[in-house]
Amino acid sequence: MGKHGITLLLLALLSAFGGLAALDRPGQFHPLVEFETFDTTAAAGSPPGKLAFTFLFDAQTSLPHCEAISGKVGRTVLQHCPTCTIRQLRCITSLTEDQWALLSTSPLPFPSGRMPMGAVSFLSDNPELALAVCRQSALQSADSQQPITCFSPNTTRPQPVHSLLGTPNIKVAVLLLLAAALGSWLASWLIVKYEPMHARFSQDLLTGPQKVHTALTPRIGGIGIMVGLLMASAILLFMDRFPQEREFEMLMLAGLPAFLGGLVEDITKRINVVQRLLLTMLSGALAAWLLGAVLPRIDVPGVDLALRWLPFAIAFTVFAVGGVANAINIIDGFNGLSCGYTLIVLLGYCVVSAQVGDFLVFSVSLAMAGALIGFFEWNWPTGRIFLGDGGAYLLGFLLAELAILLIMRNPAVSPWFPVLLLIYPVFETLFSMYRRHVVRGQSPGEPDGLHFHTLVYKRVIPRRAPNGRWLSKLERNNRVAKYFWGWGALTAVLACLFWQSTPMLVTIAGIYCLLYLMGYRRIVGWKTGSLHLRWR
Repeated sequence: MGKHGITLLLLALLSAFGGLAALDRPGQFHPLVEFETFDTTAAAGSPPGKLAFTFLFDAQTSLPHCEAISGKVGRTVLQHCPTCTIRQLRCITSLTEDQWALLSTSPLPFPSGRMPMGAVSFLSDNPELALAVCRQSALQSADSQQPITCFSPNTTRPQPVHSLLGTPNIKVAVLLLLAAALGSWLASWLIVKYEPMHARFSQDLLTGPQKVHTALTPRIGGIGIMVGLLMASAILLFMDRFPQEREFEMLMLAGLPAFLGGLVEDITKRINVVQRLLLTMLSGALAAWLLGAVLPRIDVPGVDLALRWLPFAIAFTVFAVGGVANAINIIDGFNGLSCGYTLIVLLGYCVVSAQVGDFLVFSVSLAMAGALIGFFEWNWPTGRIFLGDGGAYLLGFLLAELAILLIMRNPAVSPWFPVLLLIYPVFETLFSMYRRHVVRGQSPGEPDGLHFHTLVYKRVIPRRAPNGRWLSKLERNNRVAKYFWGWGALTAVLACLFWQSTPMLVTIAGIYCLLYLMGYRRIVGWKTGSLHLRWR
């Protein structure tokens, strides 16, 4: 089959699995329980105040689990409130505008309560009664698994901290981290140790506009990352304690096209950029089908309205997954750069997923971090093994999917939180497309040596040490990553501080993009002619 035939086949598979995702998407079930009661302490001669309060929880992946939660809430409330009656108790598959607002952090015109996994509204003709019941509910639930934090009308409602630390989950998470690190380290060690046996298939080329290494090096480090992740997922499957083990397995299964497409390119050098992009998009379509991982919102007027139409939401999500995966591959140009930056992003995911109690995102992020730690020793500073396209596309796919799952399952998390975490590779990709197509008149997919990290290597990293000694190419190579780790750590800290505030996250992302452009222009301004750039 020729290249065009393979591309057409990938397009057909992408369309097929996108259609399956639209027709057979796993359900997202929100437990909803609504109660009604009356204020029996009203003054003589006045009618008793009527109060309605509604519990709404984050989406569950199975109907039985959703029904179990709603049933438990109903029984618990009736035990503490004999005068209460249940108006409705059900699992809903879609949310109205008001219900999305209840689960968000936006101010509401009535008293409301926030819980680690949901929210509750208090509605009454008597505002004082509603606020009093809200506060009483907070006191009664203080020692429960879902403590309520009461908020007065027209006040911001931050997500309460629901740390996973100190629970049995953290022990499993640490085990995942260690298992993934060990598996990745061993696989990478074997690749390096037996390099002569596979060198003619696995070694990277020394020629190309983005090549700065001086020794032939295996570029199949993605195998080590995959082995580490498979060991972590096997532990969850073996323990059989959490419902997340199935989701972990489904996520790894969905990532196979992205990983295998990149790995085949690492070995054969025959999979072009369009085919690799289609394979990562195919992985995104598989995740939408197997896990229901579809972006529900991005906090952009107009686009959010369009995302309510499932076919558009799936197409938008699949394209975003392919874009992020390609972005991680683009920054994989120097020792430790992409894997170190990815570690910083994963730490941000861990911080926020722990606060909202999302064990799936928390555990997968820790497993990925462990796999990267095991690989890191062989990649930086020695540069004895590279991620390759297989590793880069796998990491990019998983980073994109974790962002989608975090947003989809936790309405309090702003969609711009992962955007700010990934701002460097995403903006690097967008700017590279502009630079190649608009400024230089080339194909956006044509590689060049003008990425920001390449220019830092060529023009910022000194060629001599402070003592006057000439630095080797390897020493200069290793210093590039530190510049971007610093910026990545800063944006990650800011993202974790404002993970619920879209306006703050958008503002910080805009400032970052402006600083990027200023820094890039200053660097190329030193020798603009030699780079053949025409700034407009």
